[in-house]
Amino acid sequence: MLRLDLHSLVREVESAEDFRDQHLREWRRLIERYHGPAYRGGDTSEDDPENFVHEYVSLIMPRIVHDSPRVRVRSARPVSQSMTSSVLQVALNRWTKMTKLRGTLERIATDCLLGFGVAMVVNEPREGYRATDGQDPWLPRVYRISPDRFFIDPAATHAEDARYMGHCWVVDRDDLLAQAEREEGWDIDVINRIADNSGVDEVREDYGKKRDIPDRKELVVYEVFVPEVRDEDVEEVDGALGMAAFNGTIYTMLKGQSSDPNKKDPAGFVRKPRPYWGPRNGPYTVFGCYTVPDDPYPLSPIVCLVPQMDDVNAHLRSMRYSASAYKRVVAVDSRNAKLAQDIRDRDDLYVVLADGIDPTQVVPFEVGGITPQQVQYASMAQDRLDRVSGIHDAMRGNITGQPTATEVSIAESATGMRMAHLKKQFAENVNEVMRTVAWYLFHDRKVTFPLGEDGIAAMGEPEPIFTAAAMVGLFDDLDIDIDVMSMERVSDVVLQRRAMELLQLVGTLSTAVVSSPQVKWKDVMQIVGDAMNIPNLSDLIDSQKVQQMQQAVVQAPQGGGKPETPSQSMSQILGRNKGR
Repeated sequence: MLRLDLHSLVREVESAEDFRDQHLREWRRLIERYHGPAYRGGDTSEDDPENFVHEYVSLIMPRIVHDSPRVRVRSARPVSQSMTSSVLQVALNRWTKMTKLRGTLERIATDCLLGFGVAMVVNEPREGYRATDGQDPWLPRVYRISPDRFFIDPAATHAEDARYMGHCWVVDRDDLLAQAEREEGWDIDVINRIADNSGVDEVREDYGKKRDIPDRKELVVYEVFVPEVRDEDVEEVDGALGMAAFNGTIYTMLKGQSSDPNKKDPAGFVRKPRPYWGPRNGPYTVFGCYTVPDDPYPLSPIVCLVPQMDDVNAHLRSMRYSASAYKRVVAVDSRNAKLAQDIRDRDDLYVVLADGIDPTQVVPFEVGGITPQQVQYASMAQDRLDRVSGIHDAMRGNITGQPTATEVSIAESATGMRMAHLKKQFAENVNEVMRTVAWYLFHDRKVTFPLGEDGIAAMGEPEPIFTAAAMVGLFDDLDIDIDVMSMERVSDVVLQRRAMELLQLVGTLSTAVVSSPQVKWKDVMQIVGDAMNIPNLSDLIDSQKVQQMQQAVVQAPQGGGKPETPSQSMSQILGRNKGR
């Protein structure tokens, strides 16, 4: 087990921060290249003529997070948890709009493309709201953690294997003292002993560009989540409740605290270590595009392209300098000063007449300029960058008519595979965040909020209010999935085409599912839905109604009344389902 006294934990955090900084050496430079020198009035002599960082982010961002995610909740126990899954689904979709999740995810996605992103889920009182019984309602919130303020166990080979992770933040001393008065476990003497602004400049370091901020008498607080530390007394309480909610310990310390074991520091941590009540994956979710073997930090697609970007921009700068040094000069015989004066003073294409001139006395020549070799190599470097990155002219919207339709289709197919991976990876991370939020909604009865019109059908109440009291069964029996297509931007043409295809498909299936009961239509619709990017296609047809119709067809009198045709009955069912 880890040694978790103050001295040992400080050394662990320092080691983790050094390891993190190795992965963030290009972080600040990529940010500066992303916004360009004009954003904060920087030096324009070293700007990138080809701002590929901004181009990549602007092209990929709408494809992974353009809107708030739409959540679907299913249960492994569809009978006993039918109401639980439907109510929780409405609550999660309502929660994404209440907390404006899209803006937070956009910031995390930007971090993810430039390096790696970090999200932290906490359950806290909902500001500005008061319950009728005098208790403040709570609400889970998702916060973006800056990558250069997050750290993880350097010995881990993956984030899931980390023995600890944490982050730091800056707070005013007065605010921290006020928090210590409200909450139990804080050591006010330790807070008062730390000098003002201890370590603040180091945390706010902007790589040589220090921000001019007035003295606010701030402190730096570190929180470290250690999942392997268990408290027996807390585990007994957790076991009695049957929640399996105690999943680690959180340690809190201040930057500047004495960590020398030879010095007397009876106070120890600034806050008594407290149990973490939450899901097993902890409060943090690390967002990344690619994994690196035996390294806990993900890999950004832009970091891989830094050598190619530098090569392209180095030659473009050289070409720019050569173009600026270009001159067209006319040489005249030194004995004919009048001719030189006439040529210099006349307008363009003006003919100067001179007696007895020798053709060799007027010699035009050029100095500087861009050479064909420079143009050829810059084009080769740009093509290499586009090939490695997967960005092509079709994505940029720069189709000149030269590429054939087959070439554009092949390029789109290759890019589609890369984009599919990035979208799926980001959706998996968002899915983990939403599952953490759902954990608090499921277990904490302090979380209450109205569900709106969507909750009327789920709860059968005119004014539905969500509360954990409506949750039954085990949380682990619930499957929470993000509809990937709900977050990306889709063109109007594609949306219209999908709607028409769906309408035709449902009309065909409405007849087939009744007339051919021997076919496993749910599996068929799952395959078709995945191919058409309609993951909930099988939910559009009510299986219970289909069974009732099949029985009605079988039991219909042979020579008497005319039974309902499957297409008519299914159309009625689809109409009723649409109303639901």
